[in-house]
Amino acid sequence: MLSRWLFINILFAYTSVYAVNVLEKVLLNDKVLELQFKSALDSRQIHSFAMKNPTKKVFDFNDAVMGQNIGVIDADKMVRIAQNQPTKIRVVIDGEIGGEPYFSPTNKTYKIPLELKKNELAFLFTDKLKNENDLEPQNENNKKNIDKQETQKEASTTSSYSPNGDVVVIDAGHGGKDPGATSGGKKEKDAVLAMAKELGKVLSRRGYKVYLTRDDDRFLTLEQRTKMADRKDAKIFVSLHCNAAPNEQRASSMYGVETFFLQKTRDARSQRVAERENSAVLQGTDRSSKQVILDAVLSGPKIILSHKLAIDIQRNLLSNLRAYDGGVRSAPFWVLVGASRPSVLVEIGYITHPQERIKLFDPSYQEQAAMGIADGIGRYLANRAKEIDN
Repeated sequence: MLSRWLFINILFAYTSVYAVNVLEKVLLNDKVLELQFKSALDSRQIHSFAMKNPTKKVFDFNDAVMGQNIGVIDADKMVRIAQNQPTKIRVVIDGEIGGEPYFSPTNKTYKIPLELKKNELAFLFTDKLKNENDLEPQNENNKKNIDKQETQKEASTTSSYSPNGDVVVIDAGHGGKDPGATSGGKKEKDAVLAMAKELGKVLSRRGYKVYLTRDDDRFLTLEQRTKMADRKDAKIFVSLHCNAAPNEQRASSMYGVETFFLQKTRDARSQRVAERENSAVLQGTDRSSKQVILDAVLSGPKIILSHKLAIDIQRNLLSNLRAYDGGVRSAPFWVLVGASRPSVLVEIGYITHPQERIKLFDPSYQEQAAMGIADGIGRYLANRAKEIDN
C-alpha cells in the first residue's frame, strides 16, 4: 500500500494538471463542521445523501483532494473523511446533522451544522479507501434500498395530509413575447407550460384546488402572476422555469434540478439565474421602487416558510426524477415577491444541456417531476399542520 505521504503527493501532481481543488483545513467552529478549500467550490461538486440503519449523512466532494495537516475536531458524533476516489473526498457523519449545510460568502468553506451533546474525539482520517463499507461508492442494490426507504418515508408523511380543497397557484414562467431560455430549437416557455398543466392535474387528483397563472402562450406582467395567489387565498405559490448555462462552452457540463426561495444572495451563479429570469417581468419598474419592495418582503415571516417548502419540494423532486441535485438556493426572484405566502421557484432542468433538454419535453419526465413537486407540497403542508397542532 502506498504511504499517505506518497499518495498525497501523487494527488497533488494530479491537481496541477486537472485543476482539482484541495481541502486545506477541517475544524469545528461553534458546533459547525467547516471544510475549508483552497479555491471556491461550485455546488455541483457536492453530492449528499442519507443512509439508514444506522443513520448516516454522506457528503461527496468531487474534483477535490485532501491536503496535509488538515486538522482534527472534537465532536460527540463520529465524523469520518477519506479520499474515496482519486479526485473525490467523502465525509460521513453518524446520525442526523443539525441543519442545512451552507457556503461561506467566498464559497471556499462548506459548513455543516452538527448536533453536539458532549466533547469526544470523534474525527477520523482514513487511507482505507476500500475497506469501510459506508465510505464505498454505493452499489446499485444498496442505492435501491435507500431509495425505497426514502420513498416509503415520503409516502407515509404526505398520505397523512388531506388537502380538502387547499389552493395552490402554479406559475408557468415566461410566455408570449418572452420565450425564456432557448436551445436546440426549443423554448423554455413551452416546456414549463406543459409542466404546469401536468402539475395541475396531479394536484387536482389529490384534492387541491389549482389555478394556473397562464394556460396558454401569452405574456403576463409581474403583478398578473403574483396577485392571483392573494386573490385566490392560496396556500402555496410555485413558479416553474428551465435553467440555462451562461455560454455554449458550459452547456454540456451544467445540468440538474434546483429550487429557489426569495432572499438576497452573494452567490454569483444564483444571482445570474435571478437576473435572467427577472429581465422580462421587471420591465418598466424603476430601481428605487424595486428596492423598497424587496426590503419590505425580505423582513417578513414568509421567507422561513418558503425555505422549508423549497427543501421539501427539492427532496421529493430528486426522489422521483433521480436527477442531479443542484440544491436549495436563495436569490431575489421578483416573481416570488408579490405573493404574500410561501413561494418557490423551481428550475426543473437545463434546457441548454443536450440530454436534459430532451427530458424536459418528455411527457413521462414531466409527470414524474409533477408528482415530485406535489409530494413536496404535501409533505410541507403536513409538517405545517403538525406544527400548528403542537
